[in-house]
Amino acid sequence: MTVRLVSNEKIAETSSKGNQEKWLDNGKWYKLDQFGYEALAETFTSMLLEYSNIEKDTPFCFTRYNMERLLVHGRERTGCSSDNFLRVGESIVTISHLFKQHLGESLVNVLERLPSDKKRMMYIAEATADITGLQEFPQYLTLLFEIDALVLNDDRHLNNIAVIAQNGRFDYCPIFDQGAGLLSNIMYSPMDIIPKSLIVNVKARPFNTTFNRQIKTMQSLYGRQLYIPQFTRSELYSMVEPLLPYYATRDQALIADRVCETVLIRQKNT
Repeated sequence: MTVRLVSNEKIAETSSKGNQEKWLDNGKWYKLDQFGYEALAETFTSMLLEYSNIEKDTPFCFTRYNMERLLVHGRERTGCSSDNFLRVGESIVTISHLFKQHLGESLVNVLERLPSDKKRMMYIAEATADITGLQEFPQYLTLLFEIDALVLNDDRHLNNIAVIAQNGRFDYCPIFDQGAGLLSNIMYSPMDIIPKSLIVNVKARPFNTTFNRQIKTMQSLYGRQLYIPQFTRSELYSMVEPLLPYYATRDQALIADRVCETVLIRQKNT
């Protein structure tokens, strides 16, 4: 079934990769594919996290996504949907905005004055905890980076880390926005290059370092947070297979191979 988006609440959300159109309609968020198969990456990542410890052993939670056919601008497009996790009066505040309000200057400028990535990671984790009162924010940030490392999400910029705010009180955002993972951006990760060759060149944000270095540094400071099974190729394929018909037949095998290969390689390091 194709979802017809008629709400006027369209938002063009700027990421480091460009503008991605999003809609809030009848209590659900809808996001369109932009440069490849971002909707599949979002949905598949949330499927992986169902097998994790996140909602069993941590105070955090994650957003569940579903694939969708969306009729927008008179055209049928592929996208994904998720429930709106904000309650009345709540808003999402990025840490970039949070620090700007609290410090009166750009967080980027503050980080540039620190001598190492380790100091920068500690500063973001612990200063955010101090500002918001969310004392487990360092563990939350570690978890976020571990998930990004598992799926190679290279778009975790400073406006893509956030908290929920209401009347001066704060809460943790559900884990969300991994659509740039799994080599989904085919402009940066062309389909005619084998996954292994692409994977080695992907850098972690927001520190522009390797995913391994980023998570190892965070884990050395705050401990490992993400526990998830080691998946086999057949298990991964059985998960991605139902999502493939949303894409052109000629691309389905390539997408499945890229998704499975990314997780098989990355799960050895997370």
